[in-house]
Amino acid sequence: MSKGYKTKEAILNTALELTSLFGLESLSIGKLADTVGMSKSGLFSHFKSKEKLQIMVLDYAADNFVTKVIKPALTQKRGLPRLKSMMQNWLTWSDSNFDGGCPFLSAIVEFDDRPGKIKAHVKKLQSTMISSFERAIEQAKEENQIKNEQSSKELAYRVYANMLAFHVYNRLLNEDESKLFFENNLNGIFQQKETP
Repeated sequence: MSKGYKTKEAILNTALELTSLFGLESLSIGKLADTVGMSKSGLFSHFKSKEKLQIMVLDYAADNFVTKVIKPALTQKRGLPRLKSMMQNWLTWSDSNFDGGCPFLSAIVEFDDRPGKIKAHVKKLQSTMISSFERAIEQAKEENQIKNEQSSKELAYRVYANMLAFHVYNRLLNEDESKLFFENNLNGIFQQKETP
């Protein structure tokens, strides 16, 4: 691994933490340069523009998410065990890796109604993540682990909504039982339908 690559990775790691704390829009080359102890022109040579920096931070976060949430879950049996592993990994990833919470959630709130490249990139990354949950749900249905008439798309919506609720209850409301609520709700979503 080259020195330049290590430097860039360290910069992106710091940028991701700043994004978690203050949001993607507040991230600037000047602020990042001050934080990492580089000149603004030196940092600019790595990213060329604020927009490119923001996109690279989103990609860095997505790679981190895949490494810590999706890949470990793939070691579990296909279907419900894999999906539940993804959810537990996601809890750990968003709750313990970032002082300010999930960087994707802040980016969604900031850019959901602002047309442009950043919104398109956030949308692409979120769609990819949600598709991975839909695939795991579909596999669970194929394995007869979920006998629920709702579509995989609707169940993925409910899983995602459960995660958003956990984030609010845990980080904003400091609700001690937020993890229990999350797990109970997740079990309710995938409770097998009783056959008549």
